[in-house]
Amino acid sequence: MLKGRSRIGLLLLFAIADATAVVTGLCAAYLLRFHSGLVPVTKGYSSLEYLRMLPLAVVVWLFWLNQRGLYEFRERAFNLQILKKLFQANVLAIMTIITLHFFQRTLEFSRLIYGMSVVTCFGTLASERFLLDRALAWARRRGKLPATRVAILGVGPLAQHLAERIERHTLLGMKFVGFIGGGENDEHALGSAGPILGAFDQVREIIRDHDVEEIIAAHPNLPPEELLDFIFECEKELVRIRVVPGLLESYLVEMSIEQIDGIPLFGLKETPLRGWNVVFKRVFDIVVSATVLVLASPLMALIALAVKLSSPGPVFYRQTRVGLDGRKFKILKFRSMIANAEEQTGPVWATPDDPRVTRVGRFLRRWNLDELPQFWNVLRGDMSLVGPRPERPHFVKRFRENIPRYMARHRVKCGITGWAQVNGLRGQTPIEERIAYDLYYIEHWSFWLDLKILFLTLFARKNAY
Repeated sequence: MLKGRSRIGLLLLFAIADATAVVTGLCAAYLLRFHSGLVPVTKGYSSLEYLRMLPLAVVVWLFWLNQRGLYEFRERAFNLQILKKLFQANVLAIMTIITLHFFQRTLEFSRLIYGMSVVTCFGTLASERFLLDRALAWARRRGKLPATRVAILGVGPLAQHLAERIERHTLLGMKFVGFIGGGENDEHALGSAGPILGAFDQVREIIRDHDVEEIIAAHPNLPPEELLDFIFECEKELVRIRVVPGLLESYLVEMSIEQIDGIPLFGLKETPLRGWNVVFKRVFDIVVSATVLVLASPLMALIALAVKLSSPGPVFYRQTRVGLDGRKFKILKFRSMIANAEEQTGPVWATPDDPRVTRVGRFLRRWNLDELPQFWNVLRGDMSLVGPRPERPHFVKRFRENIPRYMARHRVKCGITGWAQVNGLRGQTPIEERIAYDLYYIEHWSFWLDLKILFLTLFARKNAY
């Protein structure tokens, strides 16, 4: 949580940059409409009236940017979610301007310029936010921007995992200070991401001594009454505190709530991927997969030749996988291992430096090129572009009995890429963590999330072997 001058400074920086982008976008729309020659000018217009509206338009745009949450400094200045919010703010701003012009009735403004303004302002704002994001990233990496000093209550695996995440995402402006012991066995903290600052009942001294600005409680076994006392102690030092929910709370967050005559009924949250959303996603899959297969056909022909010449055996590898509603299908990939690789071992996952992987196959796996034939599976309808990765029947049979909610991932079509994969959860990573990411995707699906995953897939290399 940024304080005082730091927060005001960033707020002013964002506001000035956004205002400049809006003015640039509106001026660009004006020039395109009246001076580019692209659209005939058949009526008179007053440049002065458009100029007079400019300050009000900037205020309206900044208002809607703020309403869409685009001045939250914990977030990046640019990503797909912010692009979505920028577009929404642009549409809301232009609708507000149209309403104001309707009631003003002093001049008939060009209708075409309204539509142009949405496009030009979106372009200038997106470009400005991208440049701002790069500048902030550069400043934070070099310690030129103050970061929120964060301590974590707890020393167990959950607390350590959270600390590692904070250290990894330095662009969010958070600096991990250390752990606060909460009555757990402190031996769990050996080799952790930071030091133990003190005990649970020393929190006020810890806050003062280490200049802690925020505390995150990641102690799932802490009794509620003790946690409440801890929160009150933090409040006395004007420190923000947030709580990682325990198992029950985590499930409640992902539950749907209905009522029967005032009686609440809780159930597991349903996926938004139903009805017309399924149709829309399927149309998108068909268009993209068909386009990729056509454009990538020369590359695929070269890969096929390289696979054939590198080792004896077929070019393609077909394997049975489990997809939507537990149905089995044959997945198609470029062969990246020696022929009959599992003849001696049976079904096993690939490992780093796996001796079964060919030289060409190692390159294909590293850059995800062995997955290209799966666009044919998408076109056929066996898979989707984005979704949980399909698993083999042998592993599905094993995991469904031992991993809670494992089969819930089969409520949607499996995908070439997924939320777990772009977060590095592939290969020998824990299956429980992968399931958590898959369930998050299923229960929070949106078209924007699909686009985000597809974009991140271009850079996902972690655990690719």
